[in-house]
Amino acid sequence: MSTKFALLGLLNKQKMNAYELVKFANESIGFFWNESYSNVHRTLNLLAEENLIEKLPEKGSRNKNIYAINDRGRQALSEWLSNHQHTTIYRDELLLKLFVSSREDYPALLVDLKNVLEELEMQRQVYAGLQELLSTRVDNLSFDLVLEYGIVQNEVTIEWLKKTIETIEEII
Repeated sequence: MSTKFALLGLLNKQKMNAYELVKFANESIGFFWNESYSNVHRTLNLLAEENLIEKLPEKGSRNKNIYAINDRGRQALSEWLSNHQHTTIYRDELLLKLFVSSREDYPALLVDLKNVLEELEMQRQVYAGLQELLSTRVDNLSFDLVLEYGIVQNEVTIEWLKKTIETIEEII
């Protein structure tokens, strides 16, 4: 159900094709919301069938469909935003591995922990670029608040990873 509203919300920001939606989602909300291309494509078709979005054919070499939210879709999005319910589903396979591991597993886990640390340090650069981009736009409060959450979460996780790696390296 939330995929439907995530896509409506993104389309409320701008018209996009399925590929652009996935790319935009990965670059903007990817740290807390991920969808596969196939699920985005399937959900876009459902939204079109429910008459919440419109397919606007784009002229060009690949005949892509551009999707745009319509008034009915904006109304559905507004109702969802006003329903005062939310769910948080958080799954982190690395934390699960760490929780169920034992000392002999630590060398392999160190590789994963260091890889995640490297990815998050690169993500830090992406966030810095997003902050710079958003500073030039007007009416960004929603983006700014979510980006700030991502930055804080990123920094806390980087510090935890550094401490965890150091602790495990001392043990092995």
